[in-house]
Amino acid sequence: MAEERFTRRTVTVVMVVIAALAFVFSFGNVWALALRLGVPHPIAALIAPMVDLSVVGLLVALRFLALRGVPRASCGPVPGCCTCAGCSPSR
Repeated sequence: MAEERFTRRTVTVVMVVIAALAFVFSFGNVWALALRLGVPHPIAALIAPMVDLSVVGLLVALRFLALRGVPRASCGPVPGCCTCAGCSPSR
């Protein structure tokens, strides 16, 4: 039981570090891209965190489902989402 708790905490900490680093390193890139696409400065400053926070939200949701033991088969594709190989329920 102690090993399982340690593993869960370690995986959670690693995911938090990855999400934080992704936010830090991509913020400037997304902001620069928005500016190159002609988005005004105040709006570009809002777009960058929205992109990063949406990825963080997805990571948190996946972690929540994994910790609750939700089987992969019950997590089918989202209606209206892509039908790529990664989203395919047959996988």
